[in-house]
Amino acid sequence: MIRGTWSLNEPLVPANISAIMVKMGQEKGITQDSLLENTAIDPAAFSDPKALLTYQQVIILTNNMLKLCDEPTLGLELGNAININQFGMLGYAILSCANLRQALNLGLKYHVLIDPAFNFEVADQGDITSIRLTSHIPIENIYNLLCDIFLTNFISLGRFLTGLNIMPHAININRPEPEFSELYQSFFPGCPVNWDQPRTEILISTELLDAPTTLADESTAKMAESQCADILTRMGPREGIVVKVRRILLSNPGQFPPIEIVASHLATSTRTLSRSLQEVSTSYQKILDEVRKEMAIEYLKSSSLPIEEIAALIGYNDPSNFRKAFKRWTGNPPSYYRGTRKTSS
Repeated sequence: MIRGTWSLNEPLVPANISAIMVKMGQEKGITQDSLLENTAIDPAAFSDPKALLTYQQVIILTNNMLKLCDEPTLGLELGNAININQFGMLGYAILSCANLRQALNLGLKYHVLIDPAFNFEVADQGDITSIRLTSHIPIENIYNLLCDIFLTNFISLGRFLTGLNIMPHAININRPEPEFSELYQSFFPGCPVNWDQPRTEILISTELLDAPTTLADESTAKMAESQCADILTRMGPREGIVVKVRRILLSNPGQFPPIEIVASHLATSTRTLSRSLQEVSTSYQKILDEVRKEMAIEYLKSSSLPIEEIAALIGYNDPSNFRKAFKRWTGNPPSYYRGTRKTSS
């Protein structure tokens, strides 16, 4: 295993999060045995607050749920169903924070205790703050589910913590608009939901981050955070291999290094890096294409740069090759993302 990364077969994910999925599946008429098929999960784990699952088990469980429950808003429902109690010690720490900003910063610091494949970042844009999902297990159906959970869970937790009827300024989703997009809008009344965006993100009023929480307790917050820090120290520094590769690629945009150079940055061999990426159903080329796609859509939406310059900025000397690649990535020509299809902010 590459130093500082986690493996799909390490027990790292609290079982009580997956328990919500199993419970919801049963409420929808799916048997527990069907949901747990091929997972090797002992049902007793769901009542053990200390039980941990491997991400491989979570992936199989999630695929079973998606196969047996053909509902397009499943992830949004799950996000609403997951409450602060499922977050263990991190939940206690967040619950005791003075305001949403402090709670958000705590989540940024210790989210790996809940889900090592879930990374997000916060970008201050003046009056608006963006909370962005930045990395994932690169398996499309699971990634889409994770994005949807992220969207509704952040909002529902914000409401629970503050008692306020929190609603974002806008929601951006980085996949094409589906036929059932009106179902998504019903979860966010009065909030624009924008598709075909460079990233999945929640845009909220920056002022809202100073909203006080209803159960703030400084001493409890310090105690709980200290325990979170102890747990994280025992775990050691862990990141997904996809996150590490993306970070290297984004460190010098437009001059993307070959896989051999990326492997050397990670103090490993090209063969080991390729194998590690294959284990999570991706490759160096897929990650590179995803980074280029995100950058290209961002340039198309937020600038008036000509296509030739955008192509060069993401490493294409020939604009025609860029156009072909862009159509392969998104199913649309670059012109589709210009004009009225700008990112809301």
